[in-house]
This record gives sequence, structure tokens and C-alpha cells, in this order.
Amino acid sequence: MSRLNWVACLALAGAVAVGSAHAMTRISVEMTCPYDGTKFTFYAQNSGTSFDRLLDGMALGAIESPWPLAVCPTNGFIFLKENYEADELERLRPLILSAEYQNTKGETPYYRAAWIAERSGSPHADVSRLLIQATWQAGFAELAERGRNDPPRLSEQDAKKRFDQLMAEGTTGDRYRRYATELLARLQVDVADASRSFEMRVADRLLVGELLRRFGKFEDADNHFVSLANDLKPDSKEATLVAFQRKLIAGRDAGLHTVSEVFGGQRR
Repeated sequence: MSRLNWVACLALAGAVAVGSAHAMTRISVEMTCPYDGTKFTFYAQNSGTSFDRLLDGMALGAIESPWPLAVCPTNGFIFLKENYEADELERLRPLILSAEYQNTKGETPYYRAAWIAERSGSPHADVSRLLIQATWQAGFAELAERGRNDPPRLSEQDAKKRFDQLMAEGTTGDRYRRYATELLARLQVDVADASRSFEMRVADRLLVGELLRRFGKFEDADNHFVSLANDLKPDSKEATLVAFQRKLIAGRDAGLHTVSEVFGGQRR
């Protein structure tokens, strides 16, 4: 299944829920690589519509999630923003041109962005956020590869069945597990950071449990959610998420699930 076909499946799944689909649009942007002046064209996502989210936060619908980053084809510079000051580029130069960074060319753009952010002094939680998005890229690529030999054009019914099958299979690839393992370690630090809000730390604890479940570490995941439930109001949406996760764990389900499954189609 091509990337476009897989995106179509995601859009279809959302369209089924809301009764209509909205287009994802792109625009071409002419970019210039820092340090060597190489020109390249980046096809930026201009708009997209999310109809749902996975329990790890990845948007589903007529959208590429995470939003694509421009990557210089020569030195691999990641454009996390449109414009950089000259002094910023000079501070980043040794990192970008280092042998260690150049050896990360096989990694996803968001993983490389997290690498740069961590080594250039970004806040811990900001780096974690980039790494979360790297897991989305790794998981997406794994599912797309799994369906690469599917027919190029599927009927709506067959596309929905294929989508459900891929979701149930989950993400078990080496790259996804490596990224998610790094993320789990980072989240433990973020959760312990008392300077962050209670809500932010609860969100991170929910994500820790989601990753443990998708790893198939069901006992650890259930213990984690039991502990989290003790800190939540019983009628909160977070408590509802925990109850849903515990049902998945009881069924030994390591697949991908959506927010709409938890809240009956209500967007949260």
C-alpha cells in the first residue's frame, strides 16, 4: 500500500465517522540549505482535517500526522521553523555537521529533530514531544510497509477492512520499539517534573500506559493504570480513558485504538 493509499484509508475511517471527507492540501516551498546553499523544493502540508486520534495522540483523517518537516538533502538540517537567525545557525553548525548527526540519516525527520533539540538545550518536555511524533512516523511507515503489496485501488469496504486489520496488528517493528523505548525513559522524567502542571503530567502518564500496552507489557500497563486511576476524579475523561485501557489490557490487545472508541464518537 502506497503512502497515499494508506492516507486515504485513514481519511476514509474518519469520513465514516462524520459523514464527509475534507482534502489535505500541499504547497511547494523553495528552500535553501544552511551551510552549503543547496536549493530544494519542499512540499509542505498547507491544510488537513483530523477526524479522530489514536490514543497516543496521532491525528487520523485527511492529514499527515505529524506535519512534515523540511529536511536539507545534503547536510540533513531539519527546519523546525521557517526562519533562523544567523547566530542560531552558527550555534547549530557543529551539531549538524558532526559525524554523529550525519550518521542519523536513516532515522525519521522527527527523531533527528529530537536529537538536535536535545543537544542544543531545548527543554526536556519539548524534546519528548518531538520524540512522540517520531514514534508516529515510525509506526506509520511500518504499517504502510506492511500493506505495500495491497492492490493500488481498494473499494471503500475493502479499504475499511484493511484499515481495521492494520490497526489490530499494532506496531511491533524494531524502529518503533526503539523510539518508544527512548520515549518511555524520557516520560518518566517528565512525569516527575513537579514544575509542570498536573494535567500535563497526567497526559504523559496516560501515554506511558499506552506505550506499555502496545509493547504487550500487559501486567506493567495494568499496574500503571491502576496507580493513575487513584489520582483521578472518577467522572473525569482521563478516568474513562483508563477504564478503556484496562479493558484492552484484559483482552491482551496490543493494537491501535482511537479516542472515538473511548468516547462514543465524540471528538476530544
